[in-house]
Amino acid sequence: MRRPKRQRIVRTGGVALLAALLATSALVFGQGDDVASVGASTGIFTDEQVAAGAEAFEMHCAVCHGAALEGDFGPTLAPLDRFQFSDAPLSRLFDLMRTEMPFSDPGSLETDTYLSILTFILSENGYPSGDEPLSDADEAIARYVLDTPPAE
Repeated sequence: MRRPKRQRIVRTGGVALLAALLATSALVFGQGDDVASVGASTGIFTDEQVAAGAEAFEMHCAVCHGAALEGDFGPTLAPLDRFQFSDAPLSRLFDLMRTEMPFSDPGSLETDTYLSILTFILSENGYPSGDEPLSDADEAIARYVLDTPPAE
């Protein structure tokens, strides 16, 4: 028995929609062929960024996360939650910071301030500095992953 034309169109449209969703999710979650991942352990920020981040962290973050990033009102940041951030794109942590922090006034800091705080957190988690500063450009942040920091 031959199916009515309408059922074939709906079925074909559903398959096309599913294929489009899968392709989009691969790009969004960094699974596309054109996305190269670089581990944060390769030295993706500078000592100057870390120094600026230490000052900014003390001013804007320590009240909730503790002076030694040990957590208090906010979660512990050293060590980072490996369940949530292990092998995750660095953009996950950066976007969380930019949209949710500081708790009292989310999104209120300059992008460079968030970026320097991020480098301070990475440094406190054992990630080494390098020769080039970390950029806040979406394509730059998205290509880095929170791999395992080198052993000290």
